[in-house]
Amino acid sequence: MQQTVFACNECDYLIQIEDIPSGHVASCPRCHHHILHRKVNSINRTVAISASGLLLFLPATFYPLMSMKILSLESSASLFSGMIALWQSELFLVASLVFIFCIFTPFIKLMAAFIICLGLKLNYQKDSWYKQLLLFYHKVDSWEMLEVFMVGILVSIFKLNGMADLSLNIGLLCFAALMLCVIALKVTLDKPLIWDKIDNG
Repeated sequence: MQQTVFACNECDYLIQIEDIPSGHVASCPRCHHHILHRKVNSINRTVAISASGLLLFLPATFYPLMSMKILSLESSASLFSGMIALWQSELFLVASLVFIFCIFTPFIKLMAAFIICLGLKLNYQKDSWYKQLLLFYHKVDSWEMLEVFMVGILVSIFKLNGMADLSLNIGLLCFAALMLCVIALKVTLDKPLIWDKIDNG
């Protein structure tokens, strides 16, 4: 039976924890702080969420988020076209940050999570690339800022609503769903479980 020694983050008490079932929590016997939480059906749920996010990525990036009509003039903007407009306005730093945190990093994070969980299901956890990919995922886990961009969109809608006729497009719905998929990875992916699988084959 698998046993691992953990240190409690609250009182530094060392405790040996056997492999606990999915959905259960291991607590410190001294201060009752939660030490380890096995997430329910982590691998299958993460595969489903990351695959959904990858399917949503293209429409969320390239489909119009909203359309604006003032008198007889009508225009629409997508995440990608907004980034291009920033670049053409010589706001190179802002355009680069939008690309890195709202396009590149979410895609890489979704793809990495999908490969990590699918590789575990196919027993690739002992391959040399697998551990490196998991370490890479850990580094980029907090790099995306889709929720910040969504707040910017909502503020824009609020400010422009009285100045022009706004219509929300399918791209905004896909972007919101993509944001939820990326956030959900933090809830579903059980990284301690994957490290245990790597250590114990």
